[in-house]
Amino acid sequence: MDSLFSYTTCGLEGIYLRNGFDEVDTPDGVATSIHNIEDLHRVIGLSIICGQAILSDREIRFLRKEMDLSQKHLARILGITEPSIRRWESGRGKISGPADKMLRVLYQDSVEKGEVREMLEHLSDLNIDAHKERMELEGTGNGWQAAA
Repeated sequence: MDSLFSYTTCGLEGIYLRNGFDEVDTPDGVATSIHNIEDLHRVIGLSIICGQAILSDREIRFLRKEMDLSQKHLARILGITEPSIRRWESGRGKISGPADKMLRVLYQDSVEKGEVREMLEHLSDLNIDAHKERMELEGTGNGWQAAA
């Protein structure tokens, strides 16, 4: 292929494909078929999270959708409100530095099938009022451990 294909279906601007797609004539006009779209989206996501600039509204939405998270679920994981996510994705608000970093970590973790998301979901369910007043520990031959 001699020309670049502007790939806008992912919701991002400035994504151009040199190859890896076919243009097919259909009764409705020319359609484009992308090869291995899952891998393409993985590479786009990894490029986004390795970038230097703070995440844009479209990049936030792309990463959230690639992780198959609703706005409500992402808000719960990050410990913020759902309207905050909506503001970020609509461009009416800017993501904070810590949330930007955590979203990048979450995406990297989702690509690598890690455990960060699981841990953050567990932490978001913690009951602050159920904090232990006392912790008993005991020394053993293998080091310290929580007392039974």
